[in-house]
Amino acid sequence: PMKKLIFNDTKKSFSYQESIKICYEVINHNYENFPIYMFFLNKDIMNDFASIYAFSRGVDFIGDELKSNEVSEGLRVWKSELDLAFNGNPSNPIFIALSKTIRKYKLEITPFKRLIKANEMDQSITKYNSWKDIFLYCDHSANPVGEIVLKILGYTEKSNVEFSNKICTALQITNFIQDIKIDHDKNRTYIPQSLLEKHDLDFSIINTVNKNNNNFLIKFDNLIFDLARENQKLYDEGRNLIKNISKKHAIIINIFILSGQTILDKIKNQKSNILFNKPRTNKFEKLYIIMKATALVLIKR
Repeated sequence: PMKKLIFNDTKKSFSYQESIKICYEVINHNYENFPIYMFFLNKDIMNDFASIYAFSRGVDFIGDELKSNEVSEGLRVWKSELDLAFNGNPSNPIFIALSKTIRKYKLEITPFKRLIKANEMDQSITKYNSWKDIFLYCDHSANPVGEIVLKILGYTEKSNVEFSNKICTALQITNFIQDIKIDHDKNRTYIPQSLLEKHDLDFSIINTVNKNNNNFLIKFDNLIFDLARENQKLYDEGRNLIKNISKKHAIIINIFILSGQTILDKIKNQKSNILFNKPRTNKFEKLYIIMKATALVLIKR
């Protein structure tokens, strides 16, 4: 169903209403750590977020889920429709919805291109040596989404973009940690090789590890400690963004931060158990995150 949703080849022309409906179907079809529906947002801005999400999730699906011989054609379609969304008449409903958002906020094409570039990098790069390399990847795979969201909310100051980048990189790294096993199955490791060497860890056996492999699990616990510490630093630095924006917008950003923080806290508690039970947030936790994010902003400001 996801493939059909993002490559809608019905040859019909879609209205904006039909197109935005498909963007919401993409949302409904995917699990995220954070709540995507924010009921306190007005419908128009929620539609804009839906079109951005559908674009981003679509390009990730192409890079991660398509068969290897379909990826380059999928990315070509995405690039071509993106150009049309900025300069012509796109035919893909996700891009028809996106083109309205682009015009409304005078968005630039560069962040969107960087998101596509991240998925091109995934086709040839399977390992990253250092944190610096990981951060460069995140600057393509995650930070552009924050830049686009900030622009939609009306903030373009360099310092705010830098704080946003810290938050987006933090969210991405939390994702990398919780998906270590899934990514390994795709022959990718988004954990610095220097850290694996430091902890003398060989990920090639990760799929056969069970709860009796004490030696591996102790080393893995120590790896998690290092990963979580670096990850936590990014959330703590990124949080400064909340002080610089309106209360309503601070709540939105805080929801993203607390969603990532909730998963990171689960990772810190579970340590090597994440290999056997991937940490997730359920609907009740997501509702609690929205309430907590709201309360923190209203009380502390």
